[in-house]
Amino acid sequence: MNGLSKYYIKKIITCFALEITATETSKKLRINRNTINKYYRMIREAIADYQEVQLRAVSLHNNDKKYFFGWHTNEGLIYTPQEDAQMFSLTIHVGKVYIKMETVSELRDNTEITSIKNAGPEHIFNAEVAQQAPPGSASLAKEVLPADKERHINEPAFNFFLYAKQKLIKFYGVKEEYTYLYLKELEFRFNNNGRDLSKLVLKILPHHSPEWNRTTRNRK
Repeated sequence: MNGLSKYYIKKIITCFALEITATETSKKLRINRNTINKYYRMIREAIADYQEVQLRAVSLHNNDKKYFFGWHTNEGLIYTPQEDAQMFSLTIHVGKVYIKMETVSELRDNTEITSIKNAGPEHIFNAEVAQQAPPGSASLAKEVLPADKERHINEPAFNFFLYAKQKLIKFYGVKEEYTYLYLKELEFRFNNNGRDLSKLVLKILPHHSPEWNRTTRNRK
């Protein structure tokens, strides 16, 4: 990561904000792919920390809707607790979503958290439908009937599921330790829809990434 000017660092952040892949960013900016990967990881780690701070800052209520889902390296999104998958809870508070890592035992003991399948029409979450979509395929949002869309248009959990499903399809096979970072990134994008993410990321990095501060110190 040595030698990059602030100009190119800002270009990398802009590409990240626009959801341009690391490979495409590397070609676009003519910067080594490994360097782009390191900056993207740094940004995702800062975003995850920022989102965790946001979660601690809000006052969650007992009547906030809570759902669970999982991410299996080979199966993708799953809707029942599995020991060989990473499990997460999804809390809806004032129209925003907040994701936490959970254990299978925690989910089974907490009856207030229901499967994300209960947030939308059954056919959207059908396992057979999900398995028909290979990595890199189009969003499963196309499977949603107009009536279903209208009925659930104000249900953040349902909308987030469709959004996450579309984005995560391309990450089948992603290393398990990075799953949480990708989900927190999606949480960040979903909760800040309509905002200038480039500017927001630039504000977040100095406060949530010591590595960023070390890397960009004295850059011109």
